[in-house]
Amino acid sequence: MINIKSRFSPLTLFLLKAGGAYAAWLLVYDFVVLPNQGLQTWLSITGVKLAAAGLSFMGWEIETAGRFIACAGNRGVEIQNGCSGMDLWGLYAGFIIIYPGDLKKRMAFLAGGIGLIFIANVFRIAFFALSNLYYPQYWDSVHLYSSYVFFYPIVLTLWYLWTTVSDHTDIFSGESYSSA
Repeated sequence: MINIKSRFSPLTLFLLKAGGAYAAWLLVYDFVVLPNQGLQTWLSITGVKLAAAGLSFMGWEIETAGRFIACAGNRGVEIQNGCSGMDLWGLYAGFIIIYPGDLKKRMAFLAGGIGLIFIANVFRIAFFALSNLYYPQYWDSVHLYSSYVFFYPIVLTLWYLWTTVSDHTDIFSGESYSSA
């Protein structure tokens, strides 16, 4: 029997696991989540409702219809299934799952991180409605780059925090240490 841990460095093992986790998520997302669309649809509609409620609370007159959100009297934005932020959940969760750490801490980071990504998407949807009102000529750029502003800082910060709070082996040297 081959001992994989002694054959590869901790960094190589981590990268192999990361590639495997990403491939597994893509397969699940493309062949299970996307064809079903129930959860994606619910996330899109719920995100629109929450964004509309937040904008209305702050004084904007908002119109919604299912997946559509608009500032009253202006063009709307349709939040399609691919815009729910769910595709990023798998990428985020894959790192948390494959990086060593305590199970209770891992579950808390998974639930909290996925919740934060969902909330970030609600803010992103609200931002879409406002940008369509004030800067419609920049819609393509706003849509294209919004995930870099709303999602990636959260995901990267949570990944960093996970590496600091989990008791783990240093993936570069293979030496064990505790951050506590």
